[in-house]
Amino acid sequence: MLLQEERLQLLSETDFNVKMERDVIPYLSSICRSGYLPLNSCKSSPSGLYYETYCPENAKGAIVISHGFCESIEKYKEVIFYFVTAGYQVYLADHRGHGRSLRVTKHPNMVHVEHFSDYVEDLHSFIGSVVIPCSGTLPLYLYAHSMGGGIGALYLETYPDTFRKAILTSPMLGISMGPVPSFLARALGFIMLKLHKQECYAPGQHAFIPGERWQESGSACRERFEYYQTKKESTPLFQNCGSSYGWAYESLLACRKITQKRNCVKITVPVLVFQSIEDGFVKASAIKRFVKNTPFARLVPVSGSRHEIYNSSLEVLIPYYQEIFRFLKDNGQ
Repeated sequence: MLLQEERLQLLSETDFNVKMERDVIPYLSSICRSGYLPLNSCKSSPSGLYYETYCPENAKGAIVISHGFCESIEKYKEVIFYFVTAGYQVYLADHRGHGRSLRVTKHPNMVHVEHFSDYVEDLHSFIGSVVIPCSGTLPLYLYAHSMGGGIGALYLETYPDTFRKAILTSPMLGISMGPVPSFLARALGFIMLKLHKQECYAPGQHAFIPGERWQESGSACRERFEYYQTKKESTPLFQNCGSSYGWAYESLLACRKITQKRNCVKITVPVLVFQSIEDGFVKASAIKRFVKNTPFARLVPVSGSRHEIYNSSLEVLIPYYQEIFRFLKDNGQ
């Protein structure tokens, strides 16, 4: 089951659950180290950011993963497996308010943040305290999805010298809200914050309800969706669901900031950006604007997928990972 860059051997949908539990999880567990990173901004919390590291022998690089909205480390085991077996160390932490990391609101399912930049500073602390001491002189790469892609893009603009290359997959650079204009949503968020309602669920958002249907999910592969959904429904810490007014307002402000040309030009490393053509969660126009404004960014449209490109069928995943590993391997950028 080795993954050798140009000859990818990915997991097929057939008996996906069996292969994950029989082959992938035991192997990853054998090289996994985990811990909690205390955060100075949350001294009153009994815990900080939960993180995991995967360090195979003779690694040629180190990849930091930034996960998406309402996700957790647990959802990325397959992705981690492919990077590790390709010869890369992997580092990732549950963002605050997600998975096993600290909560900054009393609502157990709600995703809330006081400032979107808190995610960026958390990631920077994780890299400085865990990733760099463990990876040493290995080149660092970023792999970031959805909300994690928004965090990753803002990180690249704030700390342009950390990563050698970055991969943003379905990045949250603009949030799809149907007919509601972004400026109107920002105005509503501002009002609700002034009314001290920042920790109330935003319109259309709610606490976790079991029984999410695959057809309504961001995954185009039923087997991959059901594998994580089973874990989510049996583990309360994975049941993040729905954003607060505070998160929505801060995220909308961050998206506008990230895609402005004056900020995009601060990114000085090659950036590979994947956009799912059938994505209904993030705005394609915002992704294209970011790519246009970022000097070394390249857009790769993906068909036959949904928002979670990494949770697609094999026919989508093969060219997806081929593109990723060619990008990481290309010394000519």
